[in-house]
Amino acid sequence: MRPVIQFLAYAMSSLAVFQRLDRDRIGITRVSPNWWSGLALLAYLAMPSASLAADTSASEAGFYVFMNHVALKNFDDVYTTALSQDYVDGAAIMLEWKAFEPQPDVYDWSDLDRWVEKAVTLHKKLSIGVVGGWFTPDWLYGSGYGVPKNSFNYDRSRRESACTILTLPSFWHPVYLREYGKMMAALSQHLRGLQGPGLPSGAVYKALRVVKLSGINNTTEELRVDATKPDNGPCQQSDAAAIWAQAGFTPDKVIAAWKTIAEDTAKAFPDKILSVDVIHRGAFPSIDNGGRVVPPTRDAPDDLTEKILNIAVPMYRDRLMVQWDALWQGKPPQEVLDSGAHGARIGWQMNGFMGVWGGSGCVYKPFHTAACNNLADFQSILDNGINYGGRYIEIHAPNANTDFAPAFQAAHSRLLR
Repeated sequence: MRPVIQFLAYAMSSLAVFQRLDRDRIGITRVSPNWWSGLALLAYLAMPSASLAADTSASEAGFYVFMNHVALKNFDDVYTTALSQDYVDGAAIMLEWKAFEPQPDVYDWSDLDRWVEKAVTLHKKLSIGVVGGWFTPDWLYGSGYGVPKNSFNYDRSRRESACTILTLPSFWHPVYLREYGKMMAALSQHLRGLQGPGLPSGAVYKALRVVKLSGINNTTEELRVDATKPDNGPCQQSDAAAIWAQAGFTPDKVIAAWKTIAEDTAKAFPDKILSVDVIHRGAFPSIDNGGRVVPPTRDAPDDLTEKILNIAVPMYRDRLMVQWDALWQGKPPQEVLDSGAHGARIGWQMNGFMGVWGGSGCVYKPFHTAACNNLADFQSILDNGINYGGRYIEIHAPNANTDFAPAFQAAHSRLLR
């Protein structure tokens, strides 16, 4: 009888939460306070769901060394040293889709396996994501698949020094979504069966704590596409909004595509925490559901990102982690904090202001970043992330050194508490 009482108490408290949420920034329609609504909510909560079925008792908390696909193939000493630190709890591995599925249903997991086995042998946790966007396999654009390809002149550096022809798919296309879902299912199957040297059966999959809800990307794992404005600089950046409008981009298509990716990933990894990495502004072009380019309603936060979070937070509840990838000394984006206030977990990645070899830096005046002047300034970034509710923080390998070790060690016990 006691479990029934506990369930009813939980359901009633959840109903109260649903009634409150419409007053806050993560918008959910108010539930009318009648008994029919109560019964409907009880029925909803009683149904099996991805969130309630997930075993998230194994905590994701800790410092994770961020590793993109370039890092997996290079920089062995830097990343091996970082993973070996006693205050490092895991590896956050971001894969480039085209790098490991060069042909349809043909997978090369060798780079992933090497680092996964090293991390698990060191008793570290795992966080894994797959970046689409610019790293979409070329065969998806070919005959038999026919995913539309959109090209942009793009300045990757924002310093007019790294001009790129950026190719992105129409990610709402059903074939793109189908193949991304198939690939995530294959990744899950591979990790379940991976037997590293000297590791017990199932150790790799058990070490996996977080799976990124990626797939709608530019060049990183963050939820975004090219949204640049045209300019006359050396890169001659494209009018991204005009290109996307011509391709058929609408907010409803983006939301539906994100939900499909989330549902397929949740199905492939039913017992893992799901993370969506967001940026604060400029994630998407301002286009309405009629396909018209319109002025943004405000500068920040990004409207479409907020709409997706409005759906994601109640959809996955505490199985969802919302992450921002530029943690510094200042206040992080409010939309991430709002997500945390309404049940999602909060994650951070420390800023990469100092590049591949420098890692995180400090902001000492507006629009000016530099290497942190002292240990206390670096420590303040870690404390800021923890104070704002983060228990999962991705760090950059160059910072996992003797200079910053005292800051990590001081923050580590707080992070795991």
